[in-house]
Amino acid sequence: MKWRRVLWWVLVVFALYAVYRAPDQAANFVRNVGEWLGTAVTSIGDFFDGLLS
Repeated sequence: MKWRRVLWWVLVVFALYAVYRAPDQAANFVRNVGEWLGTAVTSIGDFFDGLLS
């Protein structure tokens, strides 16, 4: 259980460091992940709409 907490803090510190060192790249990464999630949700919705039609 303790290793999860350590891993979580390592990831948080790395994310903060990445944002500090390269904010443009970090913003592009977040934007791309958001677009991918939006596309995935839209595709799932289209799939279920197709099943119900």
